Amino acid sequence: MVVVDNELWIEEQFGQCDFGDSRRTKRMKLVAANMLAGPEKSLPGQNTQWSELKAAYRLFDSTEVTFESTASEHWNNTKQTRPGRYLLISDTTDINLNTHKATTGLGILGDGRSRGVQLHSSLVYDSERGVVVGQAGALLHYRKLKPKGETRAQRLARVRESDLWGNLVDQIGPAPQGSQWIHVFDRGGDNFEAMCHIKKTGTDCIIRAAKLNRIVLNQSGEKVSLNEACQDAQLLGSYTLNLRSRSGVAARKATLEVSVTSVTFLLPHRKSQWVKQCGIKTLEMNVVIVQEVNAPEGVKPIRWVLLTSLPAETFDDAWQVIEDYENRWLIEEYHKVEKSGCSIEAHALRTTSRLEPLLGLIGVIAVRLFQLKLVGRNQPNAKAKTHVPKHWLKCLKLLRPKVKVSELTVYEFFRELAKLGGFLGRTGDGEPGWQTIWRGYKEMHSLLDAMRLLGQL
Repeated sequence: MVVVDNELWIEEQFGQCDFGDSRRTKRMKLVAANMLAGPEKSLPGQNTQWSELKAAYRLFDSTEVTFESTASEHWNNTKQTRPGRYLLISDTTDINLNTHKATTGLGILGDGRSRGVQLHSSLVYDSERGVVVGQAGALLHYRKLKPKGETRAQRLARVRESDLWGNLVDQIGPAPQGSQWIHVFDRGGDNFEAMCHIKKTGTDCIIRAAKLNRIVLNQSGEKVSLNEACQDAQLLGSYTLNLRSRSGVAARKATLEVSVTSVTFLLPHRKSQWVKQCGIKTLEMNVVIVQEVNAPEGVKPIRWVLLTSLPAETFDDAWQVIEDYENRWLIEEYHKVEKSGCSIEAHALRTTSRLEPLLGLIGVIAVRLFQLKLVGRNQPNAKAKTHVPKHWLKCLKLLRPKVKVSELTVYEFFRELAKLGGFLGRTGDGEPGWQTIWRGYKEMHSLLDAMRLLGQL
């Protein structure tokens, strides 16, 4: 992955957005540039001139500027994957806007005492190069209180939170020729309908099972619970995992056994109208079970039951599925960037129709911050002079004159950049986070602006 300047990156992500007027597209690029310069700030903090701030408010008030129209250009760019193997990692996060009492149209969160919106996103990860490509799509959901006395059939007939998983698969669509797309879901995506959406798009999946008591057909064609089918799985091998300490649990080495089986999912007794009409009656799935053995007394043993359309005949097959699922942390970290790096929950606008395009913009900006964190780690040996803008190297040389900039790798360049943002780089400090990298980038960018004013770039 070659890192480009903010100006070029903004043009790539927003330059072709269709807002019904080229002036709105130009304004969106200006708002995006101001947000990149201070992603943690509010809109007034990013657009410091009153004329700029009014223009930003007018932009988000336009009916042509929506969540989808703001982010669609980035989504389309992301989905143009070159031949290879990609994970589409999805999850839902709550955007808590409870402090913004004046904002109308929000849904409920948690136990119903908080207000906000649920954001369901899919992040594309190139598993061969170890690179976050971008966001493939996203949906917003406003949860309502469950009507009193609602029946199961009535619930299936209305829009449900569980619909997000399948609807986002449809929004993203099939993979380009030569690309293998693998949807990676946590337990929230374990439902027959979501699996049908994946099958109809011709993509693959890895889903952590949540409903272990559901009835399936085992390898002998017998009706058993999924949990019972797992008990007859074939043991392929084991491995050791070092677990860090957490609240109430000491660090330990866990021995994990890997087993596999296959099952057939049956059409649910109660199903939505979409499932009735999609034409899929059964779904065949391989199952990879990761089970901790000899866990310490009083400690709940690790157990993953992973449903997948990928091959799972050998230990190497199963290990690939496990390794893919372990990359789920990327979407969780991405949502942290949206919340802490871009202060997504701090922005206050009067209506959800104005808020939605702002959420779409923040989702794209967060990709930029997250990519800068990972690019150095994923290309440790690539030369900075071929993967980083030349004036970035020139600027770093001025800020850190003792560093031999011409000899830096991409990994070393971003560590030096993070040091400008407060990263000490001592033995045992680990790797810099996106916050120190971004603070260092802003330090460098201030010098770049000064150099442009002086005509040195």
